[in-house]
Amino acid sequence: MNNPTQTRPRQEAVRPSTIRDDGLVVLVATGVAVLLWAAAKSAGIDLDVHSGSGTREVGLGSVIIAPLVMGAAAAGLLRLLERRTSRGLRIWTGTAVTVWALSFLGPLSATTVGAGCLLATLHLVVGAALVGGLRRTRVA
Repeated sequence: MNNPTQTRPRQEAVRPSTIRDDGLVVLVATGVAVLLWAAAKSAGIDLDVHSGSGTREVGLGSVIIAPLVMGAAAAGLLRLLERRTSRGLRIWTGTAVTVWALSFLGPLSATTVGAGCLLATLHLVVGAALVGGLRRTRVA
């Protein structure tokens, strides 16, 4: 016998997104990264990381290119999964969160605590913008 007071598990209503939606999310994530980088530079924080036997500075180019490339890859994978499976958003979210978590290994190579904290903040903010933003463009 069905009990009318029982509720079914809530499923996310997925709406089609456009490339424009995805592009806007990627641009916002990139813009926030640039603003954080500029704030660090104006505060005198050197964003240097250990690289091989030396160190290198995390420059503006890296701060612009990384979110653009990762955002495009994330959006492309999400679109592919949405076409190939009915659980594309769920699979993508698990994958995206895993990659995001692994990205926090990068700031561990910072030469100073301040640089490490700021780089971790960059990863946190950009990842949140990409994962949250790309999900939001699809969940009604």
